[in-house]
Amino acid sequence: MSGAAMFARARYELPVEGGPLVITPLGAAEGDRLGVVFAAIDPWAAYAYPAAALSRFLAASEPAAQRLQLSLGDDVAGAAVIRTRWLRGPYLQFLAVVPGLQGRGIGSTVLRWMEREARMARERNLWVVASEINAGAMRFYERHGFEPTARLDDLVCDGRTEILMRKRL
Repeated sequence: MSGAAMFARARYELPVEGGPLVITPLGAAEGDRLGVVFAAIDPWAAYAYPAAALSRFLAASEPAAQRLQLSLGDDVAGAAVIRTRWLRGPYLQFLAVVPGLQGRGIGSTVLRWMEREARMARERNLWVVASEINAGAMRFYERHGFEPTARLDDLVCDGRTEILMRKRL
């Protein structure tokens, strides 16, 4: 399986509490809406990250960075953006779950699915960046086997640090 083929099916169904979790391509209209939702929660709220910029990012189309919608039943539960073939493995560039559906294992399910896809493609690493101010995200990724690899000062916001994390496969 090549990097381009990873995460490329039109629909995935994964077991999760209240599931299944359905993963499909994220449409531009839903990306616009979710940008507003996610801009109101941390770390984006703490950074005063503009909702319009987040909406543009989620609604964009890039062949090497698939935008994915996470749905639970009739509810849009979140979004993920996965950049393939990034330093010998995929990079989870964005993962967010809407506040009312957090704590149901959606993020963990996405990480397990991402790892399974990467292993089938014989990739060596999984990558993610978490905001240093987002201690919950740091703990979440560490629980899933990610280790801090580098500090990225002033990447998203001046005076703030992001942490590049890696999971070796």
